[in-house]
Amino acid sequence: MSADSAKPPRPHLPPVLLAGLALWAVTALWWPWARTLDEGILVGAAAAGSAVAVLVFARGLRRKHVSVAAIALLGAAVALAASSVGAAALTSSTEALVGREGPWECTLTTDAKGTDFGFRAEARIVDGEGRVVSARLLLPEEGEGMLRGTRFSVSAPLKAPGDSSEEYFWNAGLVGTLVVSAVPPDASHQSAPFASLREQAIHLIGRYGGQGAPLLQALLCGWRPAIEETGAYEQFKTVGLAHLVAVSGAHLSIVTLFVAQILGVLRLGRRSRACATALFLGGYVCFTGMPVSALRAAVMAGTGLLALVTDRRNSALTALGACIVLFVGLDPTCALSASFVLSAGSTLGIVLVAPLILSAFGSWPRRARSLIGEPLSLTAASALATQPYAAALFAQVPLLSPIANIAAAPLFALACTVGFVAVLVGLVAPPAAPAAIGVADLTARALGWIVDLLARVPGSCLPVDAEVVPMVCLSAVMLGGLWAWWPTLRPRMLALGLVVPLAAVLVLAPFASGASHPEDEIVMLNVGQGDAFLVRSRGASLLIDTGNQDGMLKEAVARQGVRRLDAVAITHPDDDHCGSLAALGDVALVGGLLVAEDLLTCPCDACADLRDTAAREEYRSGIAGLSVGDEVSCGRFTLRVVWPRSFSDEGGNADSLSFLCSWDGDGDGAAEWTTLFCGDAEADELRAMASDLPSDGIDVLKVGHHGSKKSIDGELAAELRPSVALIGVGERNRYGHPAPAVCETLAAAGAEVLCSDERGDVSVAFSMEKLTVRSQNDAPAS
Repeated sequence: MSADSAKPPRPHLPPVLLAGLALWAVTALWWPWARTLDEGILVGAAAAGSAVAVLVFARGLRRKHVSVAAIALLGAAVALAASSVGAAALTSSTEALVGREGPWECTLTTDAKGTDFGFRAEARIVDGEGRVVSARLLLPEEGEGMLRGTRFSVSAPLKAPGDSSEEYFWNAGLVGTLVVSAVPPDASHQSAPFASLREQAIHLIGRYGGQGAPLLQALLCGWRPAIEETGAYEQFKTVGLAHLVAVSGAHLSIVTLFVAQILGVLRLGRRSRACATALFLGGYVCFTGMPVSALRAAVMAGTGLLALVTDRRNSALTALGACIVLFVGLDPTCALSASFVLSAGSTLGIVLVAPLILSAFGSWPRRARSLIGEPLSLTAASALATQPYAAALFAQVPLLSPIANIAAAPLFALACTVGFVAVLVGLVAPPAAPAAIGVADLTARALGWIVDLLARVPGSCLPVDAEVVPMVCLSAVMLGGLWAWWPTLRPRMLALGLVVPLAAVLVLAPFASGASHPEDEIVMLNVGQGDAFLVRSRGASLLIDTGNQDGMLKEAVARQGVRRLDAVAITHPDDDHCGSLAALGDVALVGGLLVAEDLLTCPCDACADLRDTAAREEYRSGIAGLSVGDEVSCGRFTLRVVWPRSFSDEGGNADSLSFLCSWDGDGDGAAEWTTLFCGDAEADELRAMASDLPSDGIDVLKVGHHGSKKSIDGELAAELRPSVALIGVGERNRYGHPAPAVCETLAAAGAEVLCSDERGDVSVAFSMEKLTVRSQNDAPAS
C-alpha cells in the first residue's frame, strides 16, 4: 500500500471542541425555552451556570487529566450562563422599547426581500438613548433594491411580533417590527464602504453580465433576487448546490476548499494555494458587504484551510471549537442560525472524516485523485454532517448532490475566480468592464448549464417530512459512529454510495407512482395560507393548487407518499394557489398542467407569469385549457368543470377554475358522493354555477377563498348542504381567515368544518357506505 493510500490516523477530539459542541447543543435547546421564563428566573439560571462553570474550571486546573464529562459539563454551564444573560437582555429590551415611536437609526443587516405587501428586511436599530437591538422592517414599494448596509432614520412605533411569529422573532433575536411608510430620501451607505462596494459590483455585473449576470451576482455578492426571478435558484436547491449561492455564505468552508483543490491542479504549492484561497475568502466577504453570517462562514472556512495547509487536523478542530465557543457564547441566537449550523457542521465533517474518505482513493492516479477523489471526499464528509439537517430545513433530499458537487466544483471555482478579477478590473478601469465581465459571464453560463442539465433529471429529489432535532441527532450519530469505527475504506464502498442514488433517479424514478393507497380519498394538504388538495384513486392522482410555501408543500407530499402526479390543476394564478408549482417538480413527477382555457391567452401579468413557469417545467402531457363541461378522470373520480364560463376578473378570484368531483364506487355511471372544488370563487360565483350543481346538494365542499366573509352565506349553505367543509388556511393569518361567521353558517347547515391550520392534513376517504374523515392532528373521526 502506498503512502497516499494508507488510512490516516483518527484525529483526537480536543477539549475545546468538546466544550464548544456541548455549549452549542445546550444553547440550542435552552434558548427557545428561555422565551417562556421570567427575567428573574433567567438571572438565577445565569448565576447558577456561572457558578458551576467556575467550579468545574477551577477543579480542572488542579488535575492533569480532565474527563470528557467534565468538559461537557463546563460547556453546558457556560451555555446556560451566556444564553440566560442574552435572554434576559432581549426580554428587557423588548419590554422597554416595544411601543416606542423612535426616532430610530436603522442599518439594514439583510437585503430587502419582496413580499405580497411591499418589502421587508432585518435591521439593527438604535434609539435616542443609544440602545441597540435588532428588528424587522416592513418597507414600501420604494424599498425595492435596498441592500444590506443601507442607513436611514425613521419615526414609527416598534410593534411586538404577532402570536404566530413570536417564536421566530425570539429565535432570531428580533424585538419587533417597524413599519416604514416612506423611505427617507437620505437613505445611503454613508460610512459603509463595503456596502457601497457591493452595490457597485451588483450594478456593474447587471449592466455587462448578460445571461450569466444573475448567477454572478449571487456567487460574488450574495445578491439573490435576480436568480430567484429566473427560477435558477430552485434548480441549485434541487441538485444540492444551494450553498453555492446562499446569501449567508453557508457551506463557504467546503466551497473554499474546492477552490484550493482546483488551484492544486495548476501545480501551486500549499502556501500559494493558501494565499489564493485566503484572497478568495477576503473577496467574498468584501463583495457580500461583510454581513456577520459571511464573516462567521469565512472564519469556519479558515479553520478548514488550516487543516489543508498544515495537515494538522487537531489544530483545526481546536480552532473550530474556539470559533463555536466565541460565536455562540457571544450571540446565543447563532446556535439556531441555519447558516451557522451548515457552516460549522460542514467544517467539522471535512476536518474530521474527509481524510478517511479520501484514503479510499489512494490507489488512483494523482490527477484523478485531485479532480474526483478530493471533491467527492469533501462533499461526502460535509453531507454526512449537514445533509440530515438540510433535509429537514428544505424538506427534500437531493439525490444528485454528489454528482452535482463534483461537476460544479471546477466550474464554480473558475466562475468565482474570473468573476472577482473581472469585477475588480471593471471597478478600477471602467472602459475594460464590458470585456472583462463578458468573460466572467461565459464561466457563469457554463456552471448554470450544468446545473440546469442535472435539474432536468426527473424525480431528482426525495420529499422529506422531518423535525430538525432528530435529524441533527442523526448527523451526530453518523459522524460520531464513523469516527469511533474508523474503518478501512475501499473505492467500491464509496462507489455504491454514488451509483445507488443515481440509479434510483434514472431507473426507478420514471416508474415511481408513490405509495399504494387502498382507499379512494381527497386530502386537504396543510400548506399554510394557501390551497393544495390531493385527489387519488386506483393509482391515479391529481393535485389541485400548490400553495406558495415550498417547504410545507414538500413536507406534505412526503407525508402522503406522493412521487408521481398525473396532473396538477391550478385554479387561478394567485401566488397562494400556484406559487410552489415549480418546487413541486423537484420531488414529484408531474404529467401535465390543467388551467382554465382563458388563462392561456389572458394578457395580465399573473397569467403570463404562470404560463412562463409552466413552460420552464416542460410537462410531458403539456398544458391543457379546460372549459365548462370538460371532464378529467382520476380513478373512480370524475372532475367536471363548472366554472368559469369566461374570464371577467383577469384570472382573479372570480375566474377560479372550479370542479364538481363525482365518485362512482360501483361503476354504474351514477355518483355516490360529490365534492365541489371552487378555488377562491365566492358566493356570487357559486350562485352563478348553481345550475351545473346537483339539485340535492353536495357532500364535500372545498370552501372558497379560504373561508372569507363573502365565501358563502346562509342561503347557499342551506342549498348545498355539505356534510364536510374543508378550509385551507394558514395559522393566525393576517386576513382573519376563516371568518367565524362562515364557520358558524356551515355548521348550522350540518357541515363538519375542518381547517388545515388546526387539523393539519385532512383526508376524506370514500366508500359505498360512508365518508371517513381523518386528520393529521386529531384522533380519527367519522
